[in-house]
Amino acid sequence: MSQNELSRRIVLRRSAILSTSLGLALLTTTGQAAAMNKAELIESMASEAELSKSDAKAALDAFTGAATEALKSGDSAALIGFGSFSISKRSARTGRNPRSVNGPADDSPVTFDWCPEFAAALDLNPGRGDEASAKCRDADVVIDAAYVARETRGDSDEGLSERDAKRALEAFIDTTTKALKKGDRLSLGEEGGDEAFGTFSISKRSARTGRNPQTGKKIQAAAKNVVRFKAGAELSKAVN
Repeated sequence: MSQNELSRRIVLRRSAILSTSLGLALLTTTGQAAAMNKAELIESMASEAELSKSDAKAALDAFTGAATEALKSGDSAALIGFGSFSISKRSARTGRNPRSVNGPADDSPVTFDWCPEFAAALDLNPGRGDEASAKCRDADVVIDAAYVARETRGDSDEGLSERDAKRALEAFIDTTTKALKKGDRLSLGEEGGDEAFGTFSISKRSARTGRNPQTGKKIQAAAKNVVRFKAGAELSKAVN
């Protein structure tokens, strides 16, 4: 091979590498969010909580299963330290769901209202603090470590201990917080699937003019980030 041909191949190879790098940089700068799927979430939970993947999955399934069953019955469900889920009322116009303390309106049949602890971890405006706390504390079904441990044991002695369930739930909340802080979406479904339970993401709500519901006076609401939850296909079907 001549020196000229070798030099030309090196130039072409470097150009290809540069083009690939520029393409990846473009994806990053245009704001395309990465997504963590259920399998990756379980792996992260297991690693952080020092549990097996099967135990982490059992805890996650107990949480989503309990929330789904509650919503199917028309009840609200809350995971302590994370947020509450309730059936949202679809409106004929675009606007804010009046039942939601925190979340923006969308076409999801389920409303998610974050607990103050989760809002603080994400550096969000917690909204109406007392009301948000009440939604998490006074939900029809309150999911905590004891609840998850009972659900995983069923009628047998096998399953998670309350201590392990607590570690798994804390790992779930911590993993979700880290993913959302990075701007990633978190999907509680299999890769390429329909997000069986749903997807969490951060959405920016623009500054807007609203009205004080008590006085009717116009108020200016500042721009802020909010947690958006979109129910997956299976959850939507279950509650409709």
